[in-house]
Amino acid sequence: MEMHQVRYFLAVTETRSFTRAAERCAVSQPALTAAIKKLEEELGGPLVLRERGGAKLTALGQRVLPRLQRLRDEMQAVQVIADNHRRLKQVPLRVGILCTIGPARLAGSLAAFRAEAPGVELEIAVAVQGELLRRLEEAEVDVIVSNLGDAVPDWCVVAPLYEERYVVVLPPGHRLAAREGLRLEDLDGEPYLDRLACEMREQVTGACAARRVDLYAAYRTDREDWVQSLVHAGLGFAFMPEHSVLVTGASQRPLVDPALRRTVALVRSGDRTLAPGLQLFWDALLSRAARARPVTPSRR
Repeated sequence: MEMHQVRYFLAVTETRSFTRAAERCAVSQPALTAAIKKLEEELGGPLVLRERGGAKLTALGQRVLPRLQRLRDEMQAVQVIADNHRRLKQVPLRVGILCTIGPARLAGSLAAFRAEAPGVELEIAVAVQGELLRRLEEAEVDVIVSNLGDAVPDWCVVAPLYEERYVVVLPPGHRLAAREGLRLEDLDGEPYLDRLACEMREQVTGACAARRVDLYAAYRTDREDWVQSLVHAGLGFAFMPEHSVLVTGASQRPLVDPALRRTVALVRSGDRTLAPGLQLFWDALLSRAARARPVTPSRR
């Protein structure tokens, strides 16, 4: 069964005329008649009778009519979806974002993309690293924003967006807030809030161990909002990426020794063809990131 056969049959039922149906479908009457005859052969019986008063459905034709009408409607709906996809209208785009990435830096990029492609509907999912990679591999999300570091699966395509420093977030009025930058040794023995979801946590704790810096973890949590609220409440300090700090009132100072940084990047699967919406999103965020990077003076 082919869709043009269904379309011709439905045109005959609606016009009650092979001649008018052929005109509506913009085909010759013999071509329309042959297509319906082939459909009847495939279904095992006549569907339409030619009578003096016009075309009339047989019992079989009456039984299959509503189902063929639904088939046509479904096909038209599929065509609308495909057309919207091509025109970037009502196109869903699923974006996974690492839970330790703050929204402040990305929000402007997402707003700019929205202005450029208002028909693309963004769905944002926030999760830990392993969960994001699983969802990306299984096509549950279309693209992720993350920091993979050196652990990049071979099926991933990675494009850097920006770099950010790790800072020390201090409670209001803390004695170390007067310093321009902080060393790990300055924090020895200070109450510490352990960010369990941080993908650089082992790097930070390893640096502390290497320098024999003792950090007492007053609280541990995988919730970034709780970490910042606890810092603001005076329960300890935290290491955080600079663009993730949202709570006002807390002081942040660069961690200068060692100076830790991370690269936030767009990541997609190289095993799948880029859909138009994802291609536009990918290009728009990279273009905005390139414009935001500081220009390095050329050497002469």
